Order: sequence, then structure tokens, then C-alpha cells
Amino acid sequence: MAHHGLCVARADGRVVFVRHALPGERVLARITDVSHDRYWRADATEILVASPDRVEPPCPHARPGQCGGCDWQHATLDAQRRLKATVVEDSLRRIAGLERAVRVEPLPAKADDGLGWRTRMRFARTPDGGVGLRAHRSHQVVATPDCRIAHPSLAQVIADPVFLQGPAAPERTGQAVDLVATKLTASGTTSDAVAFSTGSGSWQLVRLRPEDGLEPVAPEAGAAEEPVEVAGPAGVAEAVEVVETVEGRSFRLEPGVFWQVHPAAAATLVDAVRAAAAAAPGETALDLYSGAGLFAAFLAEAVGPTGRVIAMESDEAAVRSAARSLADLPWVSLRSLRVTPATVRGLIGGSDRQGGGVDVAVLDPPRTGAGREVMAALLAHRPRRVVYVACDPAALARDVAAAAEEGYRLTALRAFDLFPMTSHVECVATLEPA
Repeated sequence: MAHHGLCVARADGRVVFVRHALPGERVLARITDVSHDRYWRADATEILVASPDRVEPPCPHARPGQCGGCDWQHATLDAQRRLKATVVEDSLRRIAGLERAVRVEPLPAKADDGLGWRTRMRFARTPDGGVGLRAHRSHQVVATPDCRIAHPSLAQVIADPVFLQGPAAPERTGQAVDLVATKLTASGTTSDAVAFSTGSGSWQLVRLRPEDGLEPVAPEAGAAEEPVEVAGPAGVAEAVEVVETVEGRSFRLEPGVFWQVHPAAAATLVDAVRAAAAAAPGETALDLYSGAGLFAAFLAEAVGPTGRVIAMESDEAAVRSAARSLADLPWVSLRSLRVTPATVRGLIGGSDRQGGGVDVAVLDPPRTGAGREVMAALLAHRPRRVVYVACDPAALARDVAAAAEEGYRLTALRAFDLFPMTSHVECVATLEPA
């Protein structure tokens, strides 16, 4: 198994990465890309000898040449998690020189079928005014009005022809349509809703009514509690916000701000990060790539008002959202800064040193990872524990190797199936001084 849901095959000595296959199978494959000298790409179009882990994909669009959104609908969920574990193990072995057994843990779900979990999606317009997803490694839009991994709220919206031809009518074929599932509280009643944007940068809201279908919501009703004016693109004021709740704490987000897409992901990661960090009252904690303040909030609860949390995030919209959500935690310092070696080195210094050094650090970098220089700058503060949240096994392994050069070792690793039916896996790694 290779990363990104591809199987490794060889034909006449050449490596061929095959999509829609499983390890151990014999397949008839159609070559789709010969642009690389070292390897080709292919799609398994006929299964000659099937793996015992193979199943019929639940989605009619999860086929060669069709939707590229899912990688492994043709495998059982248990097999998917085993394969993801082998990818993580292989990355650690090849890149960091570590042998470690990995188990990918499922997330709590009403039905563990890997479907109906994605609460945030970007679709594209089809020529007939519907929506679809891109084919694998292509700009071609495949109509997917019945996407199987879409959250039920999103599924209701994309299947509603009145909505698609009305408030979300297309301006052009291929135009992006962003959808975010949320909750709307009005007059003491909470109902499902969907925030949507059709490429203009502004967001609108529709309430989902089981009997009456979709109902557009006035902008001033978009906030979960009271309207909040949020600076939108080109200075336009917006009142639409998405409210996410984790362990009783509400996070009030501008709709375009990053949040985990599986309904159970945020709480699962908070639980794992909090346990790994083990922050204590009075300590100083860093939260790098802090986003909307998810980890900063619970680090702040752990260190208490006698401690402090310094959170760094370059996305100004995310920092604004975090400022609203964490207003009751004044010992959290939000820094609207890009994470670089220089900004990380300067986090604790000068007047900041009054509270001492760094005790614990949490980082949740983008898919490319933090990088050797950022890791060196962070570990120069000598935290007693670092918790690294990673969405790419290879980037994690590179940064674990960089940490080893700074005198830190990997002491614990958990992996979670945050994205069923896809090849993506989320890891929470703990680093401590060797």
C-alpha cells in the first residue's frame, strides 16, 4: 500500500501506482498517466483475483474515471483502517527510522458505516445547474447530487432543485459552492441549518425544515445567540456564523474558517491532545497553528488563570473567531502571526519571560508539516512535552526526525480515522526530551 489510496504494482520492472485496487489483488489496469519516468499511474478497471477485504462501493460514483472524492469505498472499514496504519508505520520506518505498531481508531458515530459524516464540502457547478465533485487528478466535474459521505444536512441541500436554481443559482459552470452544516437557535428552538457561499465571498444561511424543505434565513438571524457583526470581504458586514460545540464550549466561527469536518473529530482530538499534553495549573503552553482556538481553549482550562497560553495563527478570520470564542479566558494571548522560525523563537523573550519558559506545546500544522527550522525553533524553548497533530504521515515522520536531531524522541502515537472512505488519517504524536 502506498499513500493517497494507491497500491504499488510492477509491470516489466516499472512501478505502477494503481487506484481502486487492494493489496494482494490481480487486476486489469488502465494506464492513466505516463508523464513520469520513474512510475506510471493506473486505474483498476477489472478485478481478476479479489481481496477478501473488497466490497461493493456504496456510492455509484466511486468508480474509475468518476468522482475523485473517496479513495477506498471498495474496502471494508476495518481494512481501510489497517491500510492507513501500514502507511503511517511505513512513513515512520522509511523517513524517521522508527519501528512502531500503529492502530487507527474509529470515531464515535451513530452508525459506523463511514457515510454521512462530512459537514464541510466544496462542490462545483455542473452545466445543468446541479453540483458535483472533481474526477481524480482532473478538472472534470462529476455530478454527485447523492454524495454518500455528505452530512445529511448537506445532502438535503444539494438534492433540492429549488435551492440550486434559486438562492444558489450558478453564475458559471465549474463555480465553487461551499456548504457548511450548522445549528440555528431562534426563539428557544434549535434547528439544522446550512451556510453556503457561491463564490462571491459572502455567506447565506438556510434552515432545514423536515416538512417544508429549505427556508432562507435573514442575515440578522444567522448568529446562534445574538447577531455579531463580522468584517467580511471588501468590508461587507456579515452576521452569518457557524457555531460548533465541544464539551459544552461554543466556538463561534466565520463560515470560511477551518474546522474539522467529521462531527466527532474536534472532541476526539481535544481529548487526545489534552491527555498527551497533561498541562498543569500555572504552566505556560504554546498553541502553534491555533486556528479558531480549539486546543488553546482547553489548554487554558488546564493551566488556569495562574498560567498562560500563547496561540499563534496567520489566518485573521480564524483569530477573530477565536477572540470571540475565548473571550472568557483572558490568560490566552492570541497572536495573528505566521508560524516561522523567527516568530516561534520570539514567542518567549524580553518582557514575555516574566512567566518563565515553555512547559508544553501543541502544534497542528498544515499538510506540509512544520518543517525542520520551525521544529528547531520550537524545541529550543525546551518544553517538557510537545503534542504534534498531523494530517500527513510523511510530513509527521520528517518532523519527528527533525525533533530527534534536537534531542526529542517520539514517546506516544495515536491515529484516528477522521476521514472514512478516504486515504487520509490524523495522528497525535507526543515528543519528549530523550
